[in-house]
Amino acid sequence: MSNPHNYIEPELQSGLVKALKELGVDDPSSVQPLTEPPADLKFGDLTSSVALRLAKQLKKPPRKIAEELAAKLQPYNPSVAGAGFLNFDFGPVFAGGVIEQALDLGARFGAAAVGQSVKFLVEHTSANPTGPLHIAHGRQAAIGDSLTRILAFAGFEVGREFYINDTGNQMENLGRSILARHLETQGKTLEIDGKPYLFDGSVENAYRGDYIKEIAKRVTEPATVEACARLGREILLEEIRRDLDQFRVAFDRWTSQEVLEKSGAVAKLVAELKAKGLAYEKDGALWLRSKEHGETDDKVLVKKDGQYTYRTPDIAYHVDKFARGWQRLVDLWGPDHHAHILGMKIALKMLGLPHERFDVLIVQHCRLLKNGQEVKMGKRLASYVTLRELMEEVGVDATRWFFAMRKTDSPLDFDMSLAVKQSAENPVYYVQYAHARTASVLRKATERGVAELKDGVYPGSFDASALGPEEVLLVRHVRGLQRTVERAARDLDPSAVCTYAHGLAAAYQHYQTAGKNDPSKRILIEDARLRNARLATISAVKVALKNALALVGVVAPDRMDRDDDA
Repeated sequence: MSNPHNYIEPELQSGLVKALKELGVDDPSSVQPLTEPPADLKFGDLTSSVALRLAKQLKKPPRKIAEELAAKLQPYNPSVAGAGFLNFDFGPVFAGGVIEQALDLGARFGAAAVGQSVKFLVEHTSANPTGPLHIAHGRQAAIGDSLTRILAFAGFEVGREFYINDTGNQMENLGRSILARHLETQGKTLEIDGKPYLFDGSVENAYRGDYIKEIAKRVTEPATVEACARLGREILLEEIRRDLDQFRVAFDRWTSQEVLEKSGAVAKLVAELKAKGLAYEKDGALWLRSKEHGETDDKVLVKKDGQYTYRTPDIAYHVDKFARGWQRLVDLWGPDHHAHILGMKIALKMLGLPHERFDVLIVQHCRLLKNGQEVKMGKRLASYVTLRELMEEVGVDATRWFFAMRKTDSPLDFDMSLAVKQSAENPVYYVQYAHARTASVLRKATERGVAELKDGVYPGSFDASALGPEEVLLVRHVRGLQRTVERAARDLDPSAVCTYAHGLAAAYQHYQTAGKNDPSKRILIEDARLRNARLATISAVKVALKNALALVGVVAPDRMDRDDDA
């Protein structure tokens, strides 16, 4: 069987352009999109609303235009619906081609080629090494890692980077907190500027979690604030790496702010800004002339005491990213950094760098719920749930799915009670269970001796003309993976993949449930022609579900707690 999957849509697009020109439309590109998937796939493989959008120009009723277009596009099985929509049903042969492609490509099914050699660098998570990862970090990690998987699947060259903010006041406060706890074990009290450094709330910036006490046990003499800060950094970074590894998140590079500053990159940036007249001195500080370029006011780069403000090494870091050859930069930041986006874009523009290729995804706050009650968080008090604790309680799969299933600009209520439910209410369980059901049917086919599997799917021949309306509808859902990947990459939105996977799972659950109610619709029936076509169909579903789950870092199990008739 020839595979029409790759060429029928471009052919239809060309045919539609030709038909529009014959109707008197000089520039068909002005009515894009020409076609798109219908909101409800039962209406066909593609739909077009061009007739509605051209009615005024052509001075005809939309339905009349649609009928004239349909007459010119008969090879694509068009039908006119409603006020003037054109629906195209490519039929079972086309569906068979999609199935063949899914079985041939396996783990590459759904991959796109929109990347065109563009080099993306995604920086995400980037937690300060001053405490364990908490759920806000976890949401960034799940979204950031899923995004890199999607971009790579869409054909982009992708880098994954973690920025270690290991200088400045927070590191000094970490060192003081560790040293103070160390001295406590000796019956002593740390004094800073003649005042006791206590953990009773009187010291605003003290880190009070139990993890500080554990680090303090490993302090060796001579104990200083600097030595304690270095020890804390090493221990906490190792814990962060371990947690991220368990969370299935990997980075190509870990960039230290301290190393960046010692390399001279920040000093070089400051010198360049001064040499170009983009910075000036005032009141003992160095200021960036950012107001002239769109900021509300000029920003301090170097304070009176000679210390950099947070933005200065950050600008140098992003300059370095472009210098290393990355063409698109994507950062994931928390909502408290929203105001910094404009400043960074302006700084890059002032330096002559492509600021329009720098994007920031603001990952909104996550509220953790358990048994209907909010679990409060507060890092310095350590009254928060760590990412590690969350993974241990609800599992890595549920944690990753729940973090990724909403758009980044939407606040998230993470319902821990729902995340552990083994029912259709739990979206990740629902999708994983659909995959397990496909695997169960395929296993039964081998047990009954009616099929052999390769890589967990049915690789045998089948007659595409045996595919009924139910199978064709299911394959339309399967086919949507590539378009979903393209959209998710374009919009930098991993939640689109979760939505797709849940929709495909729902379509499959409906399909198999229909077989329980009607024996003629079951998969493992006596009619070998129908049976093989159905085995091939559910194999394509299995491939698409597994690939979609992999894009958000979730396992696709072949077995779960229940089994089903086939």
